[in-house]
Amino acid sequence: MTVLKAVMAPRTREIAGGFREVDVYDLPGECTAEVTGIYLTGDVDQEYLAEQRPLLDAFVIRGGRVVVNGHVQRLFLDGLTKWRKLDFRNPSDLALTRVTEHPVWAGTDPRAFLYNTGTPGPVPFAELERIGVAGFYGRGCYLDLPEGARVVHTIGRTRAPIDYDYPLGAGRVLVHGGNDLAQFATADRGTARLHDQLLRWLEARDE
Repeated sequence: MTVLKAVMAPRTREIAGGFREVDVYDLPGECTAEVTGIYLTGDVDQEYLAEQRPLLDAFVIRGGRVVVNGHVQRLFLDGLTKWRKLDFRNPSDLALTRVTEHPVWAGTDPRAFLYNTGTPGPVPFAELERIGVAGFYGRGCYLDLPEGARVVHTIGRTRAPIDYDYPLGAGRVLVHGGNDLAQFATADRGTARLHDQLLRWLEARDE
């Protein structure tokens, strides 16, 4: 089983944390039969991905899995919907609520994703509320979700979906409407397990 991490970077076949990093423009040649999952970083070229929509659709329909990060504005997979900026004024407008358990986020506390701080080491949540900066996880949402979509997290008091997945043929697509999900897998947050769980999901070993 191979999981590709498609990035905007010089062409590479580096193995990083269980992912094989490839330039997004090399996806057509890299998406071989042994590949079970593709992780798309939030800064990839969506115009190019839209040109590759038949390839991506076929990959998922036959059983592959794709993680989409960031703000979707070009619909490069069947079932995707466009990201919408959230009107927010304070951290409560950006707080996450988990509405469905999902293997990628299993054992993590949604509150752990809300704040960033330059303070090294674990920081109690009460202290994070005092010194942290909210909104790095996400500042927007997705509406008009496809049939069969499973919402994992909603954001703010509007409870608009920010994380969801949905079936497409024999495969699944997971969408995270914010900064790259893998960067939130840290020991300081108590969320280090997120990385391996994300990898297992892309290897089609977790539902």
